[in-house]
Amino acid sequence: MDNSRPFMDFPGAGNVDSSGLTLINQRSKGAGRLVRKTSAEIVSEAKSMLAGGIGGTRLVSARRPITPREPRRQLYGRLAPPGRPPSAINLKYLQQGVNTLPSLEPIQLNSTAGTAASSSLRSDSIDVKGSISIGSELVGHSSSTVIGREKLPALANIPQKLSGSLENIHDYENHESKSSDQSSNSSQPVPTHGSANSIVKNHPLKRRQVQSFEEKLQAPNAIATDDKSSLEDQSKLLRRSNDLLVQSSTESLLEMLKAYSGLKDCDDSTTAYISAILHELYVRVKNSKGSWRGTVLGALYGLVEASSSKILLLVASTVLAMNVTGSNLTGACKLVFKIARNENNDNLFMDSDVPELLVDGLGRASPIEDSEACIYGYGAVRFLTGSSNGANNTTANGSDVGNNVRSLAVRLTKHGLCQLMVLHLKMINEIASTTQLAGSPLHALFQLSGALRTLAGNYCVAVPSACHLSNRCHQRPDKKDENEDIAQIEQAVPLLVRAAEMCIKEPEVQANIIRTLSVLSERAECCERLAVAAARLGILLGSVIQTSQTVEKGLATCNRLGYILGNVMARWDTARNQFYCCDVSCDALLETLEYYANKSFTLKNQMGDSVAQVLTKLIRILANMCVNGDVGYGMSRRSPLGEILLNILLKVKDPKSTELDELLFATLGALHNLSYYYEPSDTDGASYQINAGSIAERMKDICGTLCSILGSDHNPARSEVARVLGNMTRNTATRQTFCEQNGMKILKQCLTSKNDELMVTSCGVLVNMLGDWSSRVPFHEIDGPTILRRLLHRGVNNRDWIMAGIACQAIWNYLIDTSDIMKSLGQVEIDLICGALAEGLDEDNLFGGKEPDIFWEDFAPVATDLWERLQMCLSNENSPCESSDEYV
Repeated sequence: MDNSRPFMDFPGAGNVDSSGLTLINQRSKGAGRLVRKTSAEIVSEAKSMLAGGIGGTRLVSARRPITPREPRRQLYGRLAPPGRPPSAINLKYLQQGVNTLPSLEPIQLNSTAGTAASSSLRSDSIDVKGSISIGSELVGHSSSTVIGREKLPALANIPQKLSGSLENIHDYENHESKSSDQSSNSSQPVPTHGSANSIVKNHPLKRRQVQSFEEKLQAPNAIATDDKSSLEDQSKLLRRSNDLLVQSSTESLLEMLKAYSGLKDCDDSTTAYISAILHELYVRVKNSKGSWRGTVLGALYGLVEASSSKILLLVASTVLAMNVTGSNLTGACKLVFKIARNENNDNLFMDSDVPELLVDGLGRASPIEDSEACIYGYGAVRFLTGSSNGANNTTANGSDVGNNVRSLAVRLTKHGLCQLMVLHLKMINEIASTTQLAGSPLHALFQLSGALRTLAGNYCVAVPSACHLSNRCHQRPDKKDENEDIAQIEQAVPLLVRAAEMCIKEPEVQANIIRTLSVLSERAECCERLAVAAARLGILLGSVIQTSQTVEKGLATCNRLGYILGNVMARWDTARNQFYCCDVSCDALLETLEYYANKSFTLKNQMGDSVAQVLTKLIRILANMCVNGDVGYGMSRRSPLGEILLNILLKVKDPKSTELDELLFATLGALHNLSYYYEPSDTDGASYQINAGSIAERMKDICGTLCSILGSDHNPARSEVARVLGNMTRNTATRQTFCEQNGMKILKQCLTSKNDELMVTSCGVLVNMLGDWSSRVPFHEIDGPTILRRLLHRGVNNRDWIMAGIACQAIWNYLIDTSDIMKSLGQVEIDLICGALAEGLDEDNLFGGKEPDIFWEDFAPVATDLWERLQMCLSNENSPCESSDEYV
């Protein structure tokens, strides 16, 4: 083998240093010879079909584990920790009793209306029912204490005649039609409304026109019947009714709402009527503080059983706008969650500021003390930022659901949701570091991690395009804001890793956190953060099989941990070294691999994760780790890796499903990288101790199994098998094993197939085999020279310089020690080979003066050497083949 033809140096070939950079092989300085290279380098590294390859090794890819979506939005899916709160919630407990609301402000009454009005304005105690305490919002009063007459700042005082009812609009029109300097028959003065109109006009939430409001009016003469002016009258009526609400006292608005307490079914006109009142109330109470808030909440909670999502959302926005805390915040979050459960309501959220108010509300909550608010709040966030219908689906009214949820995700992020999630994670981790998480805080962590997963998965797609798709945004976010958002998501990564470590005894919560990290690992910025924790994730992987009660229980977590670590190893060489240097991590990986390798590969859990999928992800970690030279060399001697891979190879060599197909290719990818850095020699046993069960010790058995796969006519992995054998056959013992397995006959089948990739990779194995004199006789017996000449001719004709070049390498090695080239090849074959070489070296004819192909430039020196050597041997009575430059 020492005198074998040196291999050509193709672009992209080389070793990989510790930093993951490709080192280009340099030509030898001595005698102008080409540097000897393995056939695996010639074939595997040069061709673009080695997607993701680095040097002579290859990165192995895998599909991200996908959790099946639930058919409808639920607080929990199939994966739920014990003691979970319900998804379907009943908000009836929020409603007030039947007692009258206390008076909010003193109202001057005239003589005619005083008696009737005073009977309805009583100061009573508020009877709080259920688990929520409205009275807790009041300053200096408990829920059972009589509340005094507290004054709620009203926008204006209005005539009693117009307050408390909208049915007097006809009188209001008559009153406004008169001259401003005249007084009405009523003894009550007419106030000034300039300040009220100014506040409403300048408020960011613009008032909507009340639809179908005229149907609510009872006065027969409220709307003119003239056909020509009907549209104008209706428009004027809606405008006047809206103005009337502005001029109504706050107490009147609350009395109007109280009239509908306990409402369930409502038609469009009722919905429009209540919505108008709620809009006006929202404007007045936003960011306000005071003991009167309990009274407002009591009136609002009377509507929580309404069937209209529009009314419920307005109730939620009004409650949140008052900056409530404690049990009232929990009630508001539950209400938002109830509305968000129906994806048809996404458009309602688009047209309101509830998403921003929800973030503000969660900002006032502690995941430990107000964990129930966080549970339902983050549950609603998860619904709003993700849609089971996908981005291309539309709702019944034709709106694009996907665009809506992407826009909502951007709005939530821009309002500081990511920063808030990071803060809450820090708070949870701080408590969990001293106390075992249990109950509601544990469920809050579950929902928080799920919301972060949905937001990250949506936001990575939404950032570039969401703004121009949304009606609320008119320009794309600037790069600075985008980078800040990404930085916030990055900060969550180490916190999630820590949370996963502290939830070892809570497998459902831990699995949910790992699912979030699985999504984040696809982002380069987050993957860099995960690289720092690679060894810790490996230890976490080992703990899964130790704590799982059954095989199925640990499949989901192991599948996603394997995917995360595979992504990290594909990107960061520091993570490869760190993981390999941590014996606990390596042992955990091998133990987990061995554990699942002895199980049924078709075993699945209820989420669709199978043993075959887990093994694919775990082997991918190995393959991508071994891209590093030191790691690959060390792992090839580690026990019992060889035994495990051989066991898997035997079970999947004839795959019957797509999952087993992927597992076979992943196993071959790992063997390719492990064998590439394995440095065989004929005196291996004398130089070091071979560990039982290692790759080095089981190399012959693995080679025999690979030969059986290569000989299968319809196995899709034959080309990959040939690549692995191209590395393994550098060893004399492995070449002998290959010959014992009828390797030459198998190579003939491959070299005469119609698959170009298989022909090239098989020829790479032949380059190594022909270095042994004992292999040339069997090669000649299978008509090998003719096969190689046809391969060369095919490569030249198809301008496939990889194929043509490796054919030249094989011919060279076949003639390396021959004393009679004429006898070894024959005159006819020599002439045909020289003709093909001459055609392939005719640069002017091939490229017409243009720049030559880069692969041709690597083919040309090898082809020139072979062509000149054949000519010299024919004219100088056949001497052993040597490099042509030695004759210059």
